[in-house]
Amino acid sequence: MSMGRGRRNADGGARVSRRRSSMFTLLVALLLATGASGQQPTPRGAAARPFPHDRHARLFPSCEGCHAGIYQGDSARFMPPSAVCAQCHNGDDRPVVTWSGYAPTANNLTFTHAGHLAASKAAGAAAQCVSCHAAPADTSWMHVRPATAGACLACHQNREGVHLAQDAACTTCHTSLAQSPALSKSQIAAFPTPAWHTTPGFLSAHAPKTAGAVAQCATCHSRESCQRCHANARAVPAIMQLATDARVKELVHGLAATYPTPASHDVERWRTSHGAAALASASGQGCANCHTQPACKSCHVGGKGTSGRANDVIAALPVPVKDGAPGVQLASVRVHAADFLAHHKTTAASGRLTCTQCHQQRECASCHAGNSSRRYHPLDFSSRHATSAYAQDQTCANCHRTENFCRSCHLQNKVTAKGARTGTAHTGQPLWLLQHGQAARLNLTGCTTCHQQRDCLRCHGNSGLHVNPHGPGFDAAGMSSRNKQMCATCHLTIPGEK
Repeated sequence: MSMGRGRRNADGGARVSRRRSSMFTLLVALLLATGASGQQPTPRGAAARPFPHDRHARLFPSCEGCHAGIYQGDSARFMPPSAVCAQCHNGDDRPVVTWSGYAPTANNLTFTHAGHLAASKAAGAAAQCVSCHAAPADTSWMHVRPATAGACLACHQNREGVHLAQDAACTTCHTSLAQSPALSKSQIAAFPTPAWHTTPGFLSAHAPKTAGAVAQCATCHSRESCQRCHANARAVPAIMQLATDARVKELVHGLAATYPTPASHDVERWRTSHGAAALASASGQGCANCHTQPACKSCHVGGKGTSGRANDVIAALPVPVKDGAPGVQLASVRVHAADFLAHHKTTAASGRLTCTQCHQQRECASCHAGNSSRRYHPLDFSSRHATSAYAQDQTCANCHRTENFCRSCHLQNKVTAKGARTGTAHTGQPLWLLQHGQAARLNLTGCTTCHQQRDCLRCHGNSGLHVNPHGPGFDAAGMSSRNKQMCATCHLTIPGEK
């Protein structure tokens, strides 16, 4: 407003009389958020100085005199015309003021004065203006304030007794965000954050479990609020029940997704033991909140794993879509320790990890077969490998199926069994056949490089020459009790058994 100062009329008494006669019409000031400087009404929650109702207290015997339309729901009569103010603020008695009218702030409230009055009367306790608008701890007439959420809680109490309580029934007072189109993006962005949203573990357990909880979320959130983080948003009924909202879409655009680490993921060796949890989580649907197919495939590049279902679980995960959640990125995850390559043979042999879950055989061959820059053997190893193989400096069977791999090369290069009997492989001794038992016991794998099982059975089998392959003091009964299948390789009947 603008204010001016006119001449004081010498007949002050007459002016006072006229002012008193129009005191009902001046009730317009009761609920106006108009400052003493004459500014426009201030939106709810702003920090401007409110209209000084207490200074006009003697002029207002009731609220309804100026705000008769409030209880009837007649918006045209919520406030009296600005001309009423001029009856006193005429430049003579009081400074001139101008007022363009009251513009209520956009909100998402379901409240109406008429509806609230009718409901309170039906409940047997008709609400009064002072029930909501009296200043706290001050019962003086016309010491008023705009209504606050705390005033609502005086009657509409929830268990926790605070406005943004976890058990609050938001729909009692508020419409959903999608049903509040008048709210601006800045108003939505300024929504207060409930204290229980900041508690530890909230993000891991915030999913609404009832229809009422979904409605509570819809007061402040739209589907885009959830799609920012949930990779599987389209498969979650609670998310799909939320309406879409263009304002929220703009607000969350470009914001990074937030993925808290669940307590279950903090256990030791989670990266190598999470398969069981994924299989137990309804075919990975729990995992789908945060994980996508490409992220898992960055590690799971091989077969289906030990259970045979790893690929099925991964296939059930969502694929990232445009404007959707990216899911947790696992590109930087290291499954093995930094020095694992140098010591991996022990782990591979132990069976603690199933290498084929991530790796294919050709990856092993790229090093162990010496066919790439990552050679396991020296460049000239094939020309002098016999000594290493015979001395067991290296276990050839770790990488090669010696019975086939070695023989195919030996036959190709005409290193035949006949030549081997007189060559360095059999020490060049003419009586090698009678002495080979000790060498076979020390390195039977080396024998299979050239020989097959049928070669041994010609002499050592029951159907052959019945030559006993066992050395002095051999415990046939003990061996039979541990592995009868081995005995059956040569014996038609297990020794000592009928």
